This record gives sequence, structure tokens and C-alpha cells, in this order.
Amino acid sequence: MAITYEWSFPSFETDSENKVKNIHWRYTATDSETNAEGNAYVSSMYGSCAGSEGMNFDAMTKESATACVLEMSDTTEEDMKSNLDAQIASQKAPELTSKTKDW
Repeated sequence: MAITYEWSFPSFETDSENKVKNIHWRYTATDSETNAEGNAYVSSMYGSCAGSEGMNFDAMTKESATACVLEMSDTTEEDMKSNLDAQIASQKAPELTSKTKDW
């Protein structure tokens, strides 16, 4: 089981001086193993946080956006990975199964 992790940033909210006020983010884990339908196991988490003081949109990099999210968050990247790994493990071995009846 090889899981890869990817940060993405769908949008940023800036003020009139081009300073980042809010960062909208997503952290996605994809397992190289596939299910019976041939689809990869994928889990993700998302949120938004305030930009750090004076963060200029034009000068911002993916690395600085990631660092800002982690700095403003109440968790670590390792904790986030553990959460995503647990979601994938649950997809592979669900505790509950949904069933229907044709009456």
C-alpha cells in the first residue's frame, strides 16, 4: 500500500492591497491499491484558514501556503496523514455495510 499525499489550494481571498486574508485548502491521499471496480482508494480533508500577516498573493508559493495552513491549524501534517490513512483503511474494510431489500 503506497499512499501519496497532495495539497491543493482552490482559491484565495485577498484584500485591495493583494494581501491574502483567507486560504481555501484541500489535502488528499491516494492509495496505489485499487478496489474491485478498479478505482483507487482516495480520502481528503479540506478547510480554510486566515492568511499570515502581510502574506502577498503574488509572492506566495505552494510551500508557503502549506506552511501557513499548518501554522494556523490545530494539528500537524503527520496527524492529517494518519486521519487520511484511517479513512482509506475504513474504505478497504468497512465496519458497516449498507443493504437494501426489494419488497
